[in-house]
Amino acid sequence: MDTYRLCLTLLCCGLLSQSVTAQSFMECSDIELDTERLSCYDAAAAAIKASIEKPQVGSSEQRQEQRNAEVAAIVFGEEAAPEIVEEVPEQITFVIKDVLYTQRRNTIFVAEDGRLFKKVSDTQVTIKAGERVAIEDGFFGSIFLVTEKGVRIKVKER
Repeated sequence: MDTYRLCLTLLCCGLLSQSVTAQSFMECSDIELDTERLSCYDAAAAAIKASIEKPQVGSSEQRQEQRNAEVAAIVFGEEAAPEIVEEVPEQITFVIKDVLYTQRRNTIFVAEDGRLFKKVSDTQVTIKAGERVAIEDGFFGSIFLVTEKGVRIKVKER
């Protein structure tokens, strides 16, 4: 048990000393000694990496604003933005009211609230009218409609 307390105490001291010496990139550039300047840059880069690896919370606009504020704080020494505490719903679900096909063989899914989603994936699997789907975010702003059976189709909202 004493070893556990010692390790925890050393870890806390290390984190506190690192946060005290953490500087912005702009402040690091003013350091004369090469080794100290390099360690300052390494600490700032580690802070950016920790910021990027942090779990994302909030809407995409909130996440982008938070990320920009954190990077500005590390690079320019500005005040960091407050943490986002607002939770977004886990999943938005709705029922597909109708499935339309255009003359160019594009598939359009009509949601019960009237929103239109154009199928952009090449998969042959489709969603039928009356099925309940959930919207999931993908990379680079893409969205997917996912059925209760696990069918996942990339779409673009129209």
